[in-house]
Amino acid sequence: MFQLRQEFYVQPMNKIYLEVAAMYLFWLLAMFIIRGKVRRVTAIVFSALSVLLILLLTVYRGSGSGTKEINLIPFITFTYATVENEMYRMLFMNVALFIPFGLSLPFALPDKLRHKYLFTVISGALISVAVEASQYFFNLGRCETDDVLMNTLGVIIGGTAFLINCGVSRLTGFINTKRQRGNKE
Repeated sequence: MFQLRQEFYVQPMNKIYLEVAAMYLFWLLAMFIIRGKVRRVTAIVFSALSVLLILLLTVYRGSGSGTKEINLIPFITFTYATVENEMYRMLFMNVALFIPFGLSLPFALPDKLRHKYLFTVISGALISVAVEASQYFFNLGRCETDDVLMNTLGVIIGGTAFLINCGVSRLTGFINTKRQRGNKE
């Protein structure tokens, strides 16, 4: 798993951007095509896999660093990035890691639940906080506010697929209703 992470991480950024965009568009298209129980089960499986991936890449990485480091200053990584461009890659990877969670969770939630998008964003933020706390308490890496912010941004970006799907569904429902009314007259 570590080697796979390294292979993905060292790719040129434009390739990583394209891969993330392709994943987003593929999921959006799949959620337009797949409906009903199959869509929900697919989303549940991918939600679980995305959480597993997050844990494998952040918490379950082997032994800890041996030091407890914490950085609670928001957006400080952007300041560091002006000196070391590699920090931009790190920030984007934090965003990209949580996009699949944001893509899949709102489609996995029961229809009775209102505000699925908001629930997804809050859940993603809480998972990110839990990951950062684990990294701190178990000496697995630096605990940073910027990681939580970038992870949450990834959930927000992923969750927009749900919002787009809802908007298109309402629009097509509205158009079909207009057509049906026009045919009756």
